[in-house]
Amino acid sequence: MLKDFRCGHCKRLLARMGENTELQIKCSRCGALNHVKAVEPRVIARERDERC
Repeated sequence: MLKDFRCGHCKRLLARMGENTELQIKCSRCGALNHVKAVEPRVIARERDERC
């Protein structure tokens, strides 16, 4: 499923992105530089303790 990526300043639709994406884009309307990066899901404490 694609998610809308909008300018943080003027809310113009800049792109539609999938899950594992890193994107940096300049808004052509207001000139703001927008950046989004996919993050890893949080590790459950039990799983983290088992690795150590």
